[in-house]
Amino acid sequence: MGYSEKNLEEHIEQSLVQIGYKSRLFSEYDRNLCSNSDDLIGFIKDTQQKEYKKLTEQYGIDTDKKLLLRINNEISSRGLIEVLRKGVKDRGCNFRLVYFQPKTNLNPEHQELYKKNRFVVVRQLHYSTKNENSIDMVLFINGIPFLTMELKNQLTNQTILDSERQYRYDRDPKEQLLQFQRCIVHFCVDNDRISMTTQLSDNKTRFLPYNKGIDNPETDGLRTNYLWREVLTPDSVLDILENFVHLSVEKEKEWSEKEQRVIEKKTELLIFPRYHQLEVIRKIRNSLFHEGVGKNYLIQHTTGSGKSYEIGWLSHLLTSLYRSQTDTKRIFDTIIVITDRRVLDHQLQYTIKQLEQTKGVVNPVDENSSQLKKYLENGKDIIITTIQKFPKISESINELPHRTFGIIVDEVHSSQSGESSKHLKKSLTKGEQGETDEDEDYSDVDRRILEEIRSRGKKNNISFFGFTGTPKNKTLEIFGRKNGEGKFVPFHVYSMKQSITEGFTLDVLQNYSTYSRWFKLNKEVDDDKELPKNKVMEELVKYVDGHSITIQNKVRIILDHFVKHTTKKIQGKGRGMVVVRSRKHCVQYYHEMKKQMTKMGLPFSCLVGFSGVVYHDGQEFTEDNLNKLPPKVSIPEGIKDPRYRILIVSNKFQTGYDEPLLHSMFVDKTLGGLQCVQTLSRLNRKTTGKTDTFVLDFVNEPTDIYKSFKDYYENTMLEEETDPNRLYTLQNDIEGTNLFTKYEVDEFSNIFYNPDVPQEQLQPVLNRVVDRWKEIQDEDQRELFRSNIQSYIRLYGYITQIMTFTDLDLEKLYIFVKYLNKKLPKRNKPDVIDILNSVDLESFRIQQTFSGMIDLEDGEKGGKLKGIDVGSSKGIDQPEMDLLSEIINQINEVYGTEISEQDRLDLETMKNKVVSDESLIKVMVGDNSETNKRQKFDDVLNKTIMSFFNERFDFFKKIDDPKIKGFIGQMLFEQIKNEGIGTFL
Repeated sequence: MGYSEKNLEEHIEQSLVQIGYKSRLFSEYDRNLCSNSDDLIGFIKDTQQKEYKKLTEQYGIDTDKKLLLRINNEISSRGLIEVLRKGVKDRGCNFRLVYFQPKTNLNPEHQELYKKNRFVVVRQLHYSTKNENSIDMVLFINGIPFLTMELKNQLTNQTILDSERQYRYDRDPKEQLLQFQRCIVHFCVDNDRISMTTQLSDNKTRFLPYNKGIDNPETDGLRTNYLWREVLTPDSVLDILENFVHLSVEKEKEWSEKEQRVIEKKTELLIFPRYHQLEVIRKIRNSLFHEGVGKNYLIQHTTGSGKSYEIGWLSHLLTSLYRSQTDTKRIFDTIIVITDRRVLDHQLQYTIKQLEQTKGVVNPVDENSSQLKKYLENGKDIIITTIQKFPKISESINELPHRTFGIIVDEVHSSQSGESSKHLKKSLTKGEQGETDEDEDYSDVDRRILEEIRSRGKKNNISFFGFTGTPKNKTLEIFGRKNGEGKFVPFHVYSMKQSITEGFTLDVLQNYSTYSRWFKLNKEVDDDKELPKNKVMEELVKYVDGHSITIQNKVRIILDHFVKHTTKKIQGKGRGMVVVRSRKHCVQYYHEMKKQMTKMGLPFSCLVGFSGVVYHDGQEFTEDNLNKLPPKVSIPEGIKDPRYRILIVSNKFQTGYDEPLLHSMFVDKTLGGLQCVQTLSRLNRKTTGKTDTFVLDFVNEPTDIYKSFKDYYENTMLEEETDPNRLYTLQNDIEGTNLFTKYEVDEFSNIFYNPDVPQEQLQPVLNRVVDRWKEIQDEDQRELFRSNIQSYIRLYGYITQIMTFTDLDLEKLYIFVKYLNKKLPKRNKPDVIDILNSVDLESFRIQQTFSGMIDLEDGEKGGKLKGIDVGSSKGIDQPEMDLLSEIINQINEVYGTEISEQDRLDLETMKNKVVSDESLIKVMVGDNSETNKRQKFDDVLNKTIMSFFNERFDFFKKIDDPKIKGFIGQMLFEQIKNEGIGTFL
């Protein structure tokens, strides 16, 4: 291939001809009728001769001219995709303009018609009746243009950016060929990258990346050859036109200045599947052809992936899937789409319903469980429901024999845990398993137990398809698949990194600031009580963080930043969210923020979001009586009103809340892991004028935020799988206490599984064991038993979801200790709340400790989650006891030192000097004892502190204080020891 654009055209043309296209000259194109007339009429005559003959009886010699005009007008008014799918009627004659691939080979005539579709490529198509402008390449199906391409060769110093400029400024969208819905998609292609759009709008045209990943991989030729090798093959094009391309009516709520209220804005969008969307659906389809029903699929697709469309396309695909061309029975009888929200996800329901091409296929469960039961028993094609409905009906569905189900779960990380999943499987498999020959040797009770066991494990008649951007370790083990290294990985990934790189979401860690608080407490009573040290320290810090002085200072900082910065963002529409640690804090922050806003004379106020009732200062508060929004105006609608610009939340709205105007987040709550990612990701939605985000964090350290996001930035894997044999270890530990006998477990099981025996008869069995437990003198032994049965309950309940563990004794023990755990008396907790009446906040201040970008590109690639932790048999750690006054002193030693901004910088310098000392590195990484490592560390630390004696004497005096030096030294040494000195270099 040569270096010019013409050479690239020739190469693509030849490649297309090799896979079934024919090449035509642009002179054969009718610019007025927007078609290749010979191919279009030729296709109709070739496939529908009878209908064509009927039409000639009415039009005579004008038949071709009249029919071509009719088709052109229909495409102009209805859009190409609808005309291709539903055909054209003319004077009582029905004409199909394309034949899609039949689902099976049972209709040979349809198969022959499918083969008669005509694919054509035209280079340098002169499309206008006004000028001689030409498009590099246009593809036709049966004489009708459906796709355009502008090509650029990087060896001539041009890229897809030049193609995009060409479409924006040199291609008039009023031209018939380029009008909305006339062509399905417009591609920009160079040697390495591809972008696409479905609607030309002059300089407002938005192009989406159409690449295999962030960068296209190396191939045996051009990196972009997947476009014609995979996407534009005749079979692929017909599949896309039939099953994927979709005219969507997008709904978005926005504030209307004219009407002074929130209105719903509707926009038509022509959806063409992005590469990863097409790839994942086809990869699932091919897997089902080879593996059949009974496998699980974890789709790790983050925000920006177009997940609602993926779920919609997949649900419709699964309703018409046959494992082979000769099968007469579909792979799945019913597809169930499940969301984890209690109120049915109307956006997802709306998307799936829009994709419906045959009325009655999609059936949302928007009433009650009886409606769901009816849909299941009637074998409806697609049922949309919530996970909460399954436990209510699992016992009422008697039989679903020989049915197969495809279960699509939205946000699978929160939907597939515990009893909901078990009930779901049970309701779909009841009556399906039947009794095996082995079951005949069991009693009626044991057979019921076997049914319970089988209701949890993987089922041959159910395939689960789980979608989430943030899979938990449990999610990976239940839904993931083992790779060559034995690690559990997702079936397909569209990562957070790719979404940010492609511009679908914003990087919420780009502008991150942390603040720390310093305070001093006074003890106001003479009495010294010995109390659990860690618990008291926790309560004292809570006391400080809930103190009116603390909240007052933090609100002042929040409003200062919000007024100076956030209000100017997103064309002056920026909103903020304040995330606090409890519902009580929501009320406290709301009152303080309203007070300061009024004092500052701000033209806007705040809203608060929390569930239930909060009792504070002798009053009852709800979000409604605080917000006082008009009737039927929700909080998400209220925050769009320019009179409300800040939303204060605790748990509510931290997930599933997508407000594009949200620019800044102010965090006063400990965040970690999945919760951290989900909370901060509320900021990542894009909208016009939104180019960045901002986070101000009063609690969390940048390193902790980095660790939370790193697991989900690229692909996520589970390092180790759960060992089911751990159950036997726990079983031995539990039974080794001799608090109950096997006969008592059997007695309990016989009552539990016998519907004719009153359930109150379970109580005496449990009471005997509880009485024996109380007789144990050693409290540590009592709590060790409690810890072991809780670990067993967690582990057994989890393992039986991922494998069929047919051990009757383990199942009986599970049911027995599950109820015994509820019966055991609660732990005695020391009363530490009254200490808050014994202390007073003497001083408090906050200052910034970090400002900048948390770069997720640092460190290893990919995220690794640890295996499931269900506890151990090591016993309960006893709380360290300490006097109240000593605890307060330690608190003040940590938080009360006057550390200036310059001191903070000096501390950073000191730390860097210590961790980069070559002699220390050798000792820390070498085979040395703990004592030798600490001794060497102390020597280096002392030498480093002394280096500040001349130039920073004030800092030296603070840091050389034995308590301060000891505290900092201990923290730094533990960090180096636990994380490795190499992590600091």
